[in-house]
Amino acid sequence: MNKEEYIRTLTEQIRCKMARPEVAREIGDHIEDQTRAFMGEGMSRQEAESAALKDMGNPVDAGVELDKVHRPAMPWGMIALIIALSVLSCIFQYLLNQKSISAGGDGCSMGRQILFTMCGILAMTGVCFADYTRIAARARKLMTGLILLLILGRQFFGLTANGADRWIAMPGGQAVNVLLLLMLTVPLYAAVLYGYRGKGWSVIWKGVLWMVPGCWIAVRCSSIWMACVLFLTYLAMLGLAVWRGWYRLPGKAVFAGICTAAVLLPVIMAVLILFYGDDYQKSRLLFYLSPLTGSGPQDMISYSMVYVREILGKSRLVGAGDAMVPDVSFLPELSDFLLVNVARYYGILAAVLLSGLLIFLLLRFLRLSLRQRNQLGMLMGTGCAAVFLIEAVFYFMNNCGVMYLGNYCPFFSYGGSGAIVMYLLLGIMLSICRYQNTAPERRTAGSLFGIRRPVEKMKG
Repeated sequence: MNKEEYIRTLTEQIRCKMARPEVAREIGDHIEDQTRAFMGEGMSRQEAESAALKDMGNPVDAGVELDKVHRPAMPWGMIALIIALSVLSCIFQYLLNQKSISAGGDGCSMGRQILFTMCGILAMTGVCFADYTRIAARARKLMTGLILLLILGRQFFGLTANGADRWIAMPGGQAVNVLLLLMLTVPLYAAVLYGYRGKGWSVIWKGVLWMVPGCWIAVRCSSIWMACVLFLTYLAMLGLAVWRGWYRLPGKAVFAGICTAAVLLPVIMAVLILFYGDDYQKSRLLFYLSPLTGSGPQDMISYSMVYVREILGKSRLVGAGDAMVPDVSFLPELSDFLLVNVARYYGILAAVLLSGLLIFLLLRFLRLSLRQRNQLGMLMGTGCAAVFLIEAVFYFMNNCGVMYLGNYCPFFSYGGSGAIVMYLLLGIMLSICRYQNTAPERRTAGSLFGIRRPVEKMKG
């Protein structure tokens, strides 16, 4: 049996096709190193290779052992938590929707929301079983295609609602939210950065240029908030890639500069808008900051913050709060205040537990992503978890009466576009977890598969 036959027999025992090429390369390097070691002892090439293969043992037995390690592992715990959060959010949305209608408020179509949730879970399952690493080879094309699709969609099929043209008409009278679709650029941006590994200073300006389209579309859709979320997420991914030594740069110094930019640029932008911006830009910024006094667009939101604080102040730890507390019809958008309304009708403890489940899920995904051996999976998973965490943290601030942004929150916000995008990103993170043992990063030295090189063994 020669080297090629040995490797083919060994890899045939590995059921996961994704792992086979990397295992074959690793085993081939392993055999080659041992062959050279035997040749150094005076053997011929053929004798040395035969001795190396003999030391490797039976290829079937070795392949079976490697198959136990390199097989996809479904993250059932994470899937169960996702489904639990999905069910709980639908239940609370339905109950609060009924209370809103009873109180004279505007209701929403819960049948539609449940349908999108079920479709989203199916899409998440499909993405989970897909090979996320294939994105890397086409990252720039996919990113360009998505951006062009959103631009052309707004141009020819755009819809305007409440003064904001952030919708694209779809067949059947449906529409998709452009701002939420922009979150799909996060894993694509990670894959673009992955493609620049080994480059020098040019990666900084290229990385910044790839940030511009998504942020620009968000601003054109009258959402400074989404532009800031995307900018901070992109910047965090670029900083992490620099910190991990992907590029030929002074890592610590560049990382410090990126962190400084993440803090200063939003502040500088806000100051420029307040002093030099148009009136509508100033009003929109004040709308986000939501002061408790004043008039204009922020006045309604100021009253909403007062209601939120009053609800929380009179809510009980368990069960419905004081009967004099304002009901859900007083708040401008039900899904923007799901947690505070859960506290109002079912107790603060219920709202805290619901929030805790979401934060636990996102932090768990973040931790698993940061520990990935595959660097593409590490950055993609971290970016997806980061964009959800940013949205969730500010959603909690909405529901604590600190400020009002009206931003999207995974699981808790109503809407079909948000549900589908959320489950697609969750599917990517689940795929990263599922294939963490089968898509290892190719290293320049050492073993990826737990096999000690015979050369090293001989030296020991």
